Amino acid sequence: MRSRSVALLLALAPLAAAAQVAPRSLSLELGITRDSAPALASRVPVALVATWWLAGDLDATARAGWSFAPRTEGRAADGSFEAGMGLRQAVARWGLLRPQLVGDVAFVQAGSPLFTAAAGVRVGAGVAIEAFVGRDLPVSLVAEASELLLTSGEGGPALSLALRVGACF
Repeated sequence: MRSRSVALLLALAPLAAAAQVAPRSLSLELGITRDSAPALASRVPVALVATWWLAGDLDATARAGWSFAPRTEGRAADGSFEAGMGLRQAVARWGLLRPQLVGDVAFVQAGSPLFTAAAGVRVGAGVAIEAFVGRDLPVSLVAEASELLLTSGEGGPALSLALRVGACF
């Protein structure tokens, strides 16, 4: 009888493990961003985002994003690339909504052609509100103040507002 109980316990162990939530996520984000820095301006980013839960509601994030701002007057789209790491802290849970404090540091390339564009660093902090409209579909609104330091001398202090829609996988 004892061996049957042990066998049943071992057989059900993987089921309990599968029900646990992993301490990380990977998502693909699409969005719309408006930035007061002239080098970045309005753009439509596509980003790959990784998140690791550290402790409680504190998360570490890594984001690699490519953005394109359409230009008229016979010019092609201006592109930008941004890759960085950050932290976010959920400050409350209001049903589906989660207000958060965010901070990040990123490498930035802005302009066209992308590989010869001005490069630099962006340091930012701000607030976000995130809602999961589906189990793996987060939508967030992020307002951030940042300092943009580019090799071209452009940049300086900036404010940005971003609407992001993600799909976790």
